[in-house]
Amino acid sequence: MKIYNLPNDFSTVEERNSPVIIRSYQSSHNTQKHKSILHQNMVDILLSGQRKFIDIQDTKILEAGEFMILSKGNCLISEVLPIDGLFSNVVIYFTDQVFANFLIKYQNKIKDIEVKNTNRKPYLTYKQDRFISNYIHSLQIMLQSPSFFSSEFNQLKLEELLLYLLNTNASMLLSLTIVVNNDEDMQIKMVAENNVASDVTVEELAFLCNTSLSSFKRKFARIYGTSPQKWLFDKKMKLAGDLLKESRNSSGSIYTKVGYKSHASFTQAFKQQYGVTPREYQERNMNF
Repeated sequence: MKIYNLPNDFSTVEERNSPVIIRSYQSSHNTQKHKSILHQNMVDILLSGQRKFIDIQDTKILEAGEFMILSKGNCLISEVLPIDGLFSNVVIYFTDQVFANFLIKYQNKIKDIEVKNTNRKPYLTYKQDRFISNYIHSLQIMLQSPSFFSSEFNQLKLEELLLYLLNTNASMLLSLTIVVNNDEDMQIKMVAENNVASDVTVEELAFLCNTSLSSFKRKFARIYGTSPQKWLFDKKMKLAGDLLKESRNSSGSIYTKVGYKSHASFTQAFKQQYGVTPREYQERNMNF
């Protein structure tokens, strides 16, 4: 599967050394879990459709009418078209240094704001309010005549957005951080524990940890004493059993909640683990 290096793979010659890149994007096709490496931080402003990000920590779904700021790193990106129309967004890429310079420039606004390490996140999600709607319109005007706007102007537009977010909710913006995982064991544990309920493959988990499949399997076995396939299977079945014991969960709705793409494949796996179908298991074990 192709790995996309963003924004590098789609950058023009003029953009290659630019600390801030602004571009628009449209698609007429749904995409599933494209392996992507964000070499710069990204503001993703979704205009139509839905976008799903899976990284080492979490699964994030971005809906039309929202925007997100993501720290650079490896992730899996899926795009879903709206019912009638194209997927579309506006994206701003920016370097760590740009963000650091912004914080230095406005340190008088943030000097008394404390953000605990436990509150720090590699991504932030916002609703598009009236100001942001006008901001998006200004970006679209820019993108219609890109030759008229310099790199400095792009930085100014990013600063406008960041300053607005700083003024509306400073502590939230300051909780954005670059996640650096020097502890390989902790990295593997994070990606495994956070993706039990997803349909991410072992090969994709290895990608999120920025390691080869063979190396990932070897390290995983050392940490957990079993293969990632067996560990994930057992965890998914344990989760499915717990969900089936709750009366509000129908047996036909469980499979998507534990990362299976079809009810048939889930039923086969569940029967392999428990010796009965999900419906039979629920009838015997439901908590009323």
